[in-house]
Amino acid sequence: MKPRSIIHINIADFAARIEAGSSLPLQDRPVVIAPADAPRAVVYDMNETAFQEGICKGMPLSQVRSRHRGIVILPPRFNRYERVMTEIQKHGLAFTPAVESGRGDGHLFLDITGTGRLYGPPPDVAFRLKKRIKKYLSLDPIWSLATNKLVAKAASRMVKPLGEYIVGPGDEENFLTPLPLSLLPGLTGQEVNTAARFNLETVCQLRQLTAAQLAIPFSERAGTILGMARGLDMEPVRPGTAPGLTADHEFATDTNDADELKACMAGLAQQICRDLDRRQCRAKMLEVCISYSDGIQHQARLTQIKEEGLFLFSQVWGLFERVWKRRVRIRHIRLGCHTAAAQPVQADLFRPLGQTGKTARYSRVQTAANQVRERFGNAALTLATALQPEPALP
Repeated sequence: MKPRSIIHINIADFAARIEAGSSLPLQDRPVVIAPADAPRAVVYDMNETAFQEGICKGMPLSQVRSRHRGIVILPPRFNRYERVMTEIQKHGLAFTPAVESGRGDGHLFLDITGTGRLYGPPPDVAFRLKKRIKKYLSLDPIWSLATNKLVAKAASRMVKPLGEYIVGPGDEENFLTPLPLSLLPGLTGQEVNTAARFNLETVCQLRQLTAAQLAIPFSERAGTILGMARGLDMEPVRPGTAPGLTADHEFATDTNDADELKACMAGLAQQICRDLDRRQCRAKMLEVCISYSDGIQHQARLTQIKEEGLFLFSQVWGLFERVWKRRVRIRHIRLGCHTAAAQPVQADLFRPLGQTGKTARYSRVQTAANQVRERFGNAALTLATALQPEPALP
């Protein structure tokens, strides 16, 4: 079996690079991406200068301010990061359809196995993709090449923040041998700390133990971790399925007011419904992504779409309630909809008159709503939930 060729693209300090851009005053200063006005905010991202000063992701912003006077703090803009990742993914799709993209973290996997006759050797493809990203997006990524995703990601960690690394077929185990466990992808921080309590600090030390011995600290994860230490990873590159339709809203003031959030979700659901009608397609899957004021994101998907049109909001709000589990205020909400082409419907020659039932009533209401909007505009008919409540009088 021919070895796979997996390219890993990683733009280090992704959010910090996008926010700082080409601003000369910020190039040599420590920059932190975090919501400055949130009381319990943590660091979402930082540039290399800030990292060298001891700042890391997840560090409380209050601690950063007390230790580093005058540090530059920029607010996160999650929708902007997702748009940039979409552009990066498009450049990867020029070489292979097997592109797996992170939502807004600067990571990209490409499976270019068997494309040599079209695009040349795998290292050439990686270098050309790097040049395209640098030319069109002004971002300078790391790239690595290996036979699986695990080794490719570990290799890119070796050359961060800039560089490239190639791990040839058959060299996976030797490449991983001297690495500290903190550089082994797939291990959680808690598992690294557990290994340290057993004096296991490198991949070589971990590999010398049997699965039965590793079961003592790692229980059922022992076999998986031992395979990772040997560079074994059969996980395929899963092409990203970005939503066909998206609608998002960023609040001027972070909020956790249920009425305001419900009105926002109703407005987003209506926007998705209008786009579905315009494209004459149906909803296949919905996904909601919530960005809190402290930089944490939660998301969930719904694959069973039972109702559409005006009645889609009930499912959208149910999905939102499933995701919304924190009391922290919300800064940004994104609603995505994966679409499928509408199936052509053959009219029933002998359909009985006076058709009844819930589906028929919904269909008539939706048809009437579309006719009203076509005649008087989209704002002529809206859900009452989408209307912002009037402020209370003092």
